[in-house]
Amino acid sequence: MVNSVQCVGMPLKWTCFALGVALTGLFLVSQRIYSATVTFHTVSDVVQPSVTEIVARMVTYRHWQDEALREYQARRTFQAVNDRFNMNSTLEVRTIFKWPFSMESTVLRQEGSSFIREHVFEKILAAETEFASKDDADIIPKNYDFELIGNEDCAGLRCWHLSLKPKRKDKYLLDGEVWVDATDYGIYRVHGSPSKRISMWVSKVEIDKRHRRLEGVWLPEKIESSSNIRFAGSVGMKIEYTYDVVKVISPTTARK
Repeated sequence: MVNSVQCVGMPLKWTCFALGVALTGLFLVSQRIYSATVTFHTVSDVVQPSVTEIVARMVTYRHWQDEALREYQARRTFQAVNDRFNMNSTLEVRTIFKWPFSMESTVLRQEGSSFIREHVFEKILAAETEFASKDDADIIPKNYDFELIGNEDCAGLRCWHLSLKPKRKDKYLLDGEVWVDATDYGIYRVHGSPSKRISMWVSKVEIDKRHRRLEGVWLPEKIESSSNIRFAGSVGMKIEYTYDVVKVISPTTARK
């Protein structure tokens, strides 16, 4: 861990605070997204399902993945940039997830702004375990209303495109869109903005999260976010994932 960095001067102090809140919040709002794999369908096999059917299948697969995914080991690269204060930082970590909620990260490399590392990246890593067992930000009917926009091509995959309308104003719920794979109903992409302002210092927040299917389960591939912070200007963050190990048990085994 790097020793704490002090922000000097009132405007800069609040800018530092807002920057930390914004980037940490942007990451956490996009974390709780799941799906899983049991049965496969193709778009040509079925008539376009109703939005109720799509959401029900999406939730079913999310529960399967919660049980089927037993472990993964990934290298994650965190990058954040603020041009106005010429702050940028990179952190590379090795993360090991073990079923059901264990997640441990080890720092492999760190460069650039120590402030961003300490006040953003390290807070994200510390908060991951706390949020792992909660569903208050999950893309499920408890938190969202859905509407079917249509079907689209998602990098060669056919997806159902749905709108997301949060059922309550919450900085961890997105007003936006979700793309659901039409083959196994895993979540391919999520895009939107928090339904409640992260703080009075932060505006124009936009989040985009992409997943990829590995060993039959959907895992994060890349998270990108942008926001406008008072005094600091535009801030961008990106997290990229590379997986070394993904361990999945069969649906029949997962039932037991």
